[in-house]
Amino acid sequence: MVNTKTKSRNLAKKSGKILWSKKCKNTVILDVSKMTSVCDYFVIATVESNVQMKAAIDTLTTELKKSGYYQLFREESMKYDSPYWKTLDYGGVIIHIMSKQARDFYSLEKIWHKAKTIKFLPTRKTKKTKK
Repeated sequence: MVNTKTKSRNLAKKSGKILWSKKCKNTVILDVSKMTSVCDYFVIATVESNVQMKAAIDTLTTELKKSGYYQLFREESMKYDSPYWKTLDYGGVIIHIMSKQARDFYSLEKIWHKAKTIKFLPTRKTKKTKK
């Protein structure tokens, strides 16, 4: 049986990979579990346009739903919808998709600077050439 933190970590990594595949910039995963009881991980990504933001969110929510992950949704949050910063709440993981201006202004990585960064993309192996 997989514990809640492991399930959240897997969700965060999957989210990071999906956002990376949609060409989001500077995608990072922060382990904030020791700093807050709100969630275990933040996934933060930058988009270059509202069109890219919509495409990233649509793909992310569709792919996560196929994997059995469902977003916690509150209708009243739509009243304060911003074109510069969208949050998707999956319980143990909160995903922040931001414009460059919003990300620079709010500096979530600086606020949560003590959080551990989690790697989610495979490292590329370089081929050794024979001499």
